Amino acid sequence: MEISRERFLDESRAYHLTIGLRSRTTEAHSLLSELTPDERQQVSDAIVAAMDRIETILRPHLPRKATGR
Repeated sequence: MEISRERFLDESRAYHLTIGLRSRTTEAHSLLSELTPDERQQVSDAIVAAMDRIETILRPHLPRKATGR
């Protein structure tokens, strides 16, 4: 099982990132599968918050053309 979110950092779609949580064992798969819809949304929200922080770090390193500056 996997819960992931994707984001393009620019309009050209050249900088495409994915961050996610993936089960690697049967036990972990069961753990993720047992989440309620609300808990799954909470995990998704945490992933989005992490992506926001990562984008803040990466954005200054994008070429000017990619950032629209």
